[in-house]
Amino acid sequence: MLSRLLPLAVAIPVLFMASCVPMSQFAEVRDDRDTLDQSLSVAAQRVEALTLSLAEKEGKLTEDNRRIQALEADTNSQGRALRTCMLRNENLENLNALISEELERKRSASGAEQAALLAELQRIRADLQFQEDSLLALERDLKEREEKVRELSQMLDAQKRAGEALRSKLSDALFAFRNRGLEVEERDGKVYVRLASNLLFASGSTSIDPEGQKALVDLAQAIEGETDFEVVVEGHTDDVAFNASTSPKNNWELSVLRATAVVQVMTGNSSLDPELLTAAGRSQYHPRDPQDRNRNRRIEVVLSPRLDGLYDLLDE
Repeated sequence: MLSRLLPLAVAIPVLFMASCVPMSQFAEVRDDRDTLDQSLSVAAQRVEALTLSLAEKEGKLTEDNRRIQALEADTNSQGRALRTCMLRNENLENLNALISEELERKRSASGAEQAALLAELQRIRADLQFQEDSLLALERDLKEREEKVRELSQMLDAQKRAGEALRSKLSDALFAFRNRGLEVEERDGKVYVRLASNLLFASGSTSIDPEGQKALVDLAQAIEGETDFEVVVEGHTDDVAFNASTSPKNNWELSVLRATAVVQVMTGNSSLDPELLTAAGRSQYHPRDPQDRNRNRRIEVVLSPRLDGLYDLLDE
């Protein structure tokens, strides 16, 4: 009902203004509106690009985890190869001892037989030296791989501990809002702060209520010193479609504008570095519960650890 009355509510003031003000002023207002629509379109395109960038980063993180697993598997394979070489080395040493004993027993034999035995002994010793060199190379390579795996594991453990500590810190800082639509969760090294739509916005609005502003200011001030995390503010709507003539025109635009409004409140009331923040609209396409629209209407503030050091280590 509200969506059907909005065009009429907008049209009446416009007609009234058109009859009461000069056409030049009306044209100026219309131009301003067109400029605003163009700016909004540019912002929506930037949000889409940022969303694609975020998906690319998440894909790269998944690929890096796969590479770590492959490196661990390869390290185990090198360990098995090392043990095989050590066994072969032991067998060669035993064979060398047997031939040496046989050579001692046949010192009185013919020169040709002794020469053959000496040639075989030299071949075995050369093979033994090659195996020892290969064994040393494998040991060095294995140690390097084990050290890299250890460093990667330590880095990932440190990031997980940092995520858990940040989750605990945010839970304490936002405790007053816990029963009013705010949740804090740590998962896979990321910290998710979920704020129900009714804590922040009136229905269909992009203006943040005073209570919601207080929650966002507390959140921003709690994370303003966390420079090792990137912050993505995601707007989510339910699946009730609408198509309005004024902004916001649909669920996509509503989710983007709400995410942008949250970013503006957080950066305007803290020392958060804007370069660490991204505003993204996800519309209705990432529901928490397909059967519960109230849970799907939300803002999610996702804090992801910066992985620059991890990428450098993987590229070595």
